[in-house]
Amino acid sequence: MSEVVVVAIISAAVGKGPEAESLITGSLLPPTHREDGCITFALHRDLADPDRLVLVERWASREALDRHLATDHLAAFRAAMAPLSAAPAQVIVMEAVPAGDPTKGALAVA
Repeated sequence: MSEVVVVAIISAAVGKGPEAESLITGSLLPPTHREDGCITFALHRDLADPDRLVLVERWASREALDRHLATDHLAAFRAAMAPLSAAPAQVIVMEAVPAGDPTKGALAVA
């Protein structure tokens, strides 16, 4: 099974971006980084909108992602994030299509 790339866009309520960021860095990132199959789980903040956070993820397989989606720490994060959210998270699950320069046309060089 091939690697899976996920982009999760989190829209916090106005002014709640810092609180959402703290929740992600404190309770979601550490246990996720310890999961089998987690290659990358990186948080980013939108420069134009500090209440919009984006997680860029790489998983070894769809099965690894599915195990992550069933974890207790993700369920707890979702519950804690709900009152801070302006809208449900947008989650996009993809497969890489490497093209062009092999050092620039993919998230990771094989």
